[in-house]
Amino acid sequence: MKKILWILLCTAILLPGTAANSAPVQTGSSMAMNEAKSALADGGYEKAFAGYHDAAIKDNNALAQFSLGLFYQNGWGRAIDKAAACQWFEKAALSGIPTAQHLTGICFEEGAHRPADSAQAAFWYQKAAQAGHIHSYCHLGNLLMTGNGAAKDPIKALELCHPAALQGSVPAQIWMGKFYLQGDPSIRNMPQAYYWFTTAAQKQAPEALYYLGMIMQQSTSEAITAEKARLMFEQAAAHKYIPAYFQAGKHFYHAKPDPETGRLSAEHLAKAYLWLAAALQRSQDPEEIIAAKAIMQEILVIMPETWLATLNQKVTQHLQEQEQH
Repeated sequence: MKKILWILLCTAILLPGTAANSAPVQTGSSMAMNEAKSALADGGYEKAFAGYHDAAIKDNNALAQFSLGLFYQNGWGRAIDKAAACQWFEKAALSGIPTAQHLTGICFEEGAHRPADSAQAAFWYQKAAQAGHIHSYCHLGNLLMTGNGAAKDPIKALELCHPAALQGSVPAQIWMGKFYLQGDPSIRNMPQAYYWFTTAAQKQAPEALYYLGMIMQQSTSEAITAEKARLMFEQAAAHKYIPAYFQAGKHFYHAKPDPETGRLSAEHLAKAYLWLAAALQRSQDPEEIIAAKAIMQEILVIMPETWLATLNQKVTQHLQEQEQH
């Protein structure tokens, strides 16, 4: 909850026309906002939502509009509704809140509340970046990399994102890794991709760990073993990164057999089941699901039935934690 308030505080600081040294005037809107913040801090979602909604409608309060977007985006006291979240983010973006402008760019890129429009996405990313939202440079760079919504310029895409990556932004470092790994063929560079993913992975970024695993499993270097790739996937999966579930399960199932028994070790068999079971419940990739089901059938033939209750309980616990993540 402290994180929520910190987001709202940072957003308020970035509101246009905010003067650091000006004395605040306690208007009806500000009083409603303060009460809403207090209610949110105490977990009173309905009361908080009502307060923000009142300020957003009656006073056209930009921070209240942005806050309502967060309610719908994160499912605070109500069902997640991307379209409703984007509608409120766009209202706040028009008032100049950089984070709202960035999120509005994502909304237009994904077509969450209006028909997908890459040009509008580029417009809002540009506005947010100019206002100091450094991650917007990488999102804008991605559009330049593909030529969607802006003239294609892979070199410019790298130039836009690179400073944020150098400043230590993990999302920017991941973007740089993805640009070099799967961006325009003219700028692909595997060593650079590996460098940026490794840099982000040092901060335990799940997506970076996953991409390192993908690079390692395709490597022909003797120094990069299947065990190292499996470790990357397992760490990413443990951090609730859904795309890593199938890869972790597959790699545990195909691990080297125990030299004494000639069979898969009990630990590897159990972990293969755990991650594949998680993949079957969370993956949205049809081919991945088919492959996971095929491996799971083989596992169930050799795995003791007495393990199922305990393992299924662990899968359920992990997925519940993933939903709250």
